[in-house]
Amino acid sequence: MNRRELITGGSALAFSACTPSASQPAPTVDVFDGASLMKDVEAYVGFGVHRTGSEGDAATSRWFADHFRALGYTVEQTDVTCPNADTHVARLRIGEEAFDGFAQPPLVFTPEGGLTAPLVWWEATTPGKVKDAIAIVHVPRQAGAASPGAAYRQAFAACEAAGAKGIVALMSGPSGEVVAINTPLSLKPGLSILQIGEKERARLEAAMAAGAPGRLVMEGPGGDRTGVNTVATRGKAGDPWVIISTPQSGWFTCGGERGPGIAMHRALAAWAGQQTFPVRWLFIATSGHEWGDAGAEIFHHSQAPDPRETALWYHLGAGYGARAYSETPAGLVALETPNPARTLMATADLIPFCEAAFAGQPVIETPLAADPATALGEYRLVLAESYPSAAGFWGANAHFHTPLDDASTTTPEIMSPIARAIAKVIEQKLSSLA
Repeated sequence: MNRRELITGGSALAFSACTPSASQPAPTVDVFDGASLMKDVEAYVGFGVHRTGSEGDAATSRWFADHFRALGYTVEQTDVTCPNADTHVARLRIGEEAFDGFAQPPLVFTPEGGLTAPLVWWEATTPGKVKDAIAIVHVPRQAGAASPGAAYRQAFAACEAAGAKGIVALMSGPSGEVVAINTPLSLKPGLSILQIGEKERARLEAAMAAGAPGRLVMEGPGGDRTGVNTVATRGKAGDPWVIISTPQSGWFTCGGERGPGIAMHRALAAWAGQQTFPVRWLFIATSGHEWGDAGAEIFHHSQAPDPRETALWYHLGAGYGARAYSETPAGLVALETPNPARTLMATADLIPFCEAAFAGQPVIETPLAADPATALGEYRLVLAESYPSAAGFWGANAHFHTPLDDASTTTPEIMSPIARAIAKVIEQKLSSLA
């Protein structure tokens, strides 16, 4: 399916009798029930690691396709090919101490037997110290802040420019774990980069104290893997489009990062099938997200309906339905309140609807005005193409991009009111066009 094939009918957006008819069937189940949403999050996490083209990613795509077909949608899947980010070994050894971690893409495998060199802390003021060494990079963060991925990227580039042989990144973050950094497909491989969690700092410093060299070993299958975007459509040719999008892939199990968006996407597809607005519905779940939104880029460039033919686009991004955590000396403590590190942005026509629907829900009850220059995630692509009516979420939770981001990082009580509010915004927008 290309854009020409997807878009049929007139070139101008037109509505006739946009209010639901009196004969609209009543839902037999509450698709926005928190327990139902939670069940989908648990199923998604249960598929395993969601890197593009992985077994977990493929299982998610089949699950989506089966769900959409059962609801009566027409389904098409489009290939998304990205590098294979898996490794057989990702380890630093210092004497008898071994540190297993995460190989930060773009992957650069070490020579057979590994790479042995002195271990030297990287300092921005004296970058030359890491020449011919394995640079140890640590970027501090303020309590409560997310891991500073962009600053780590800058440090990696500085180490490479200074002549380092490899990098060990001691990642700062709320959980003390590794924190994977999203990677554009265009980023050229440089040095082997091993992430280890900040919780390992004391052990790392003790191992380095004797002055022994480190041996960095990074091995893997390499090559590419292919995931798929899943597009589901229903409705009458010529009617305007309503698009609901969510990414499905990520570095680990992505419970709080992707899970709420995945669950609400599936619930909204069931809800949309019960509506009688004269629109065509398009639900898109994209793979390739961790590779610079690769799947979303493919969809926008070849399949997305024309903005002039689109009544509304709602994007369900990262972390907006996750729970909050308190950082304590003993570690993170899960709270029952929503994650505050979340954003809702909307075009001017949707802001009053969003304010009313999300009233009482912290942070997202006050949507930001749409701004292509500051929008993040895949929602930025929606604004860049000037879709006239669009809202989108993005955010990050305490376990964002870590192996600990499982189903426990959200709750039914947090997700259900968000899902209901999204549906309310869509209803109000479509009713306003009558």
